[in-house]
Amino acid sequence: MLNGEYILYGVFSEIMFLYTNQMLRRLLNLFGIFKEKRPPLTPANSRFRQESHIRDFELEDILIEVAQEFDDINRFKKAAKNISSRLEFNRAKELTRYFHNNPPEPDTLKSKTSKYGYFGVWMNICQNSVFEILFNYKEQAIPILYSIGFGEYDWTQYKAIDVLCRIAIDGIQTKKIVKDIGDEILNFRYEAAFPSVESISKIPSNEEVQLILLKVFEEYSKNDPIDGLHILQLSITNYPDFTKSKLAFIKNIAQGKGIENRSPLLDGAVLSIDPEGNEGYFIGGEKIDGNFEETHRVNATILYYLLDKRDNDINELMNFWERNIKEDSLRNKIKDLRNQRTEI
Repeated sequence: MLNGEYILYGVFSEIMFLYTNQMLRRLLNLFGIFKEKRPPLTPANSRFRQESHIRDFELEDILIEVAQEFDDINRFKKAAKNISSRLEFNRAKELTRYFHNNPPEPDTLKSKTSKYGYFGVWMNICQNSVFEILFNYKEQAIPILYSIGFGEYDWTQYKAIDVLCRIAIDGIQTKKIVKDIGDEILNFRYEAAFPSVESISKIPSNEEVQLILLKVFEEYSKNDPIDGLHILQLSITNYPDFTKSKLAFIKNIAQGKGIENRSPLLDGAVLSIDPEGNEGYFIGGEKIDGNFEETHRVNATILYYLLDKRDNDINELMNFWERNIKEDSLRNKIKDLRNQRTEI
């Protein structure tokens, strides 16, 4: 993945995915088909939206000093670390005012950011820059990260959780951070829960994390098997034993069981109806054919194969998809895996 894409996190596609998932799940909740999570119990962080609009040019320059390096992850992290070495924390935490009231984007950056789209790109870069700066204050930053991560949902919530997990990986308040995330993660909105699962799964060799992954898996896989598959894909690196305990679940998806006629809306597609009344699903402005069943089946097949290369059914599926999969990247991934001899 390109560094710029790492920082931006696929802004436009992410926005559309979260929006369509949110709207569909609210409709399902309305009819009692999908259980909506209750709101978080902790105080809201909406005050960040209400900060004074009085400009602080020093802080703006500091933020831009980091933000301008968004397309190179190493320079980005180095710039944030440099800022934290010369800026007092009480001053640094004022940067949170720019989560939603960003400084003007420098003209010199617009040619770089425009290739990622226009809607929300600069805001996303500014938010990531603030969080990268706060990360370098480690324990000092934990209270303010808690107020964001466990507060009212907005786009900053899961980013605060990610920084808390990075701090926990460094061995700082690991037990408390993991426990608190575990206590609240099922109260997070869907849009924040899954990025948070990805973040906490990066904390290695932690029994509590494994229990959290199991809890989230059991909750979400009931409503949508692909949510369960996604959690297992995130878990395999640091928690292969947990992932391996779900081989039967993975094989069902690989064989197409339980995902028949799954709505493309759940995968971030947008429904469009033309003047003649014909319906079509689009992602990133491009029309898609059918749904994503084939992609999900291939991903499940690959995941199972990583865990157990000896299963005859899965080997037959690997052979089939290597010949018939439409997406070149998945076909190449299958070929590469077949040339490897070890399993997780």
